[in-house]
Amino acid sequence: NVGWILYFVSPIVPAWLIGHIFDEYQSKGATSSVVPYVVALALAELAIVWGLAVVHRRYMRACEAAKALIRANVVDAQLASGGTRAGRRDAPVGDVLVRMRDDPFDMIFLIDNWVDLVGALLYGSVAIFFLVRIDPLAAMAGIAPLILTGFGNRAVAHLARRYREKARATSSEVSGFLAATFEASLTVKVAGAQRNVLDRLDRLNATRARAAVADGMWNDLTWNLNGMLADVFVGLALVVAARGSLTTGEVTLFFAYLTGMTWLPMRLGGLVATRRRYDVSEERLGALVAPEGVAERAVSPLLAHRALPVLGGPDVAPPVRPDRVPLEVLEVRGLTVAGRGLVDVDLTIRRGEIVVVSGAVGSGKTSLLRALLGLLATDRGEVRWNGALIEDRAAFFVPPQSAYVAQVPRLFAESLADNLRLGHDLRVDELVDAIAMAAFDTDVAALPEGLDTLVGARGVRLSGGQAQRTAAARAFVHRPELLVFDDLTSALDLETELALWTRLAAAGYTVLTTSNRPLALARADRVLDLG
Repeated sequence: NVGWILYFVSPIVPAWLIGHIFDEYQSKGATSSVVPYVVALALAELAIVWGLAVVHRRYMRACEAAKALIRANVVDAQLASGGTRAGRRDAPVGDVLVRMRDDPFDMIFLIDNWVDLVGALLYGSVAIFFLVRIDPLAAMAGIAPLILTGFGNRAVAHLARRYREKARATSSEVSGFLAATFEASLTVKVAGAQRNVLDRLDRLNATRARAAVADGMWNDLTWNLNGMLADVFVGLALVVAARGSLTTGEVTLFFAYLTGMTWLPMRLGGLVATRRRYDVSEERLGALVAPEGVAERAVSPLLAHRALPVLGGPDVAPPVRPDRVPLEVLEVRGLTVAGRGLVDVDLTIRRGEIVVVSGAVGSGKTSLLRALLGLLATDRGEVRWNGALIEDRAAFFVPPQSAYVAQVPRLFAESLADNLRLGHDLRVDELVDAIAMAAFDTDVAALPEGLDTLVGARGVRLSGGQAQRTAAARAFVHRPELLVFDDLTSALDLETELALWTRLAAAGYTVLTTSNRPLALARADRVLDLG
C-alpha cells in the first residue's frame, strides 16, 4: 500500500524537473546547465519504473492472498459441522460458486481504491502548493470544480449498488440453473424437455445480459464522465492562467500538475462505486459464513486470519478430532420441527441396538435424523448422550461419536480409497475392514484397480447400491459410537442387504436408520413408526 501511494505521488518530481528544464532552456538556451536536470529526470523515471515493477509484484501477491483468504473462510464455514464457525447452507451450489468467484475481487478492489485515493490526495496536496504559488486564481479555477465533482459522485452512489446487486443476482440465477440442469440431465432427456430447458436458460441469460450491461455502463459512465469533466476543468484553469505572464516552465508545470489532479475526482467516484459494490459482495459472502442468530462479531468471519500454505505460509496443523465418548444411551425428548410434521418425538437408543424409524413418505423420517444430528433447525426438544445434554448437536455428532450416511450419497471423482479416506490418515487394512463390513468386498475385488479405481465423473460409474455401500464403508472406517443411516439399503438386493445387517449386528454397532423394508424391520431391536 505504501508503495502504491509513493507511486501516485512520484509524478511530482518529473513534472518539477521538466518545468526547470524548459525554464533553463528558455533563459540560457541549450547549455550545460540543462544537463543535470535531464540526468535527474532520467534517473527519476527509471526509479519510478523500477518501483512500479516491485510494487506491482507485491500487490498481485497480496491481492491473491486476500482473495484466497476470503474463499478459504467461506469454504471453512460451509464445511464446519457446528459451532460459531458454521455457515448457512441455504444457497444453491451454482450461486455459491458465483459468489466465491466474483465477490472477493469486489471486496479487495475497495482497498485498492482507498490506496489510490490516498495517493491522489497526497499528490493533490503537493500539487496545490506549487499551483497556488504560480497562480492562485487559476489554481482555484481548476481545483474547485474537481472537488464539486467528488460530491456529485457521492450523490448518485446508490445507483452503483442497485446495478451491482442486480448483476450479481442474475449471474447466480444462471449458474444455479445450469448446476441443476447438469444434475438432472437424464431426467431432462427422458422427459423430452430439452427445448424447454434451453428456453428457460435463454430467458435467464437475457436478464443477466441486461443487468450486466447496465452495471458495466454505469461503471464506465462514472469513470469516463469524471475523466471528461476533469479535462474540461484543466482547460478552464489554463484559460484563466493564460491571462498572466507565466514562463514556459510554469505553464508546463501547471498543466502537468492539474492533469495529474484529474485522478482525484475519478478516484473519488471509483471509491463511491466500489464501496457500494463492497457492501453487496460482503452481504452475499457474509450470508454463507454468518448463521442466523449469531451475534455480531468483532472481526468479520470473512476476514479471519488463517495460514495459507499455498501462498507460502506455514503448514496448517491437522484438525484435532474430539475425544471419543463411549455411548451407553442416547435419549431424544420432545423433538419438534413443526414445518416438517415432527411434533414431540421421543426416542431412546441403547448401546448395541438397531433402531429403525419407519413411516409413510413425507412422515418426517429424514427430518428426524437431520434434526437429531443438528443439520436441521428445531423448534424445541433436547438430545442427551449418556444423560448429558448436547448443546451444539452439529458439532458433537461427528466421528468418532457418530457417522451419517444420507439417502443419496455423494462421491468425489477420485479413487475409491480417497473417497473412503476424505483426507484422513487411514491405513489400507482399515479401509479393507470397512469395505468388508459394508458387504462391498466382492464388488471392490472386481473393480479394475481395486481401491485405486477412479469412480464418478472421471472413472468407473458405480451403481446405486455400490454408491450406498461406499458411503457406508466411509462411515464404518471411523468405527463411530453411533451409525445413522437414511434408508441405507434401498438400492440393495435381498442377499446383499441380509449380509450387511448380519455383519452390523455381529460387530455390535449402535444403529439408527430409516427404512420400510421388511428385512430391516425384522432385524430391528425396536421400531419407531412415524405413521
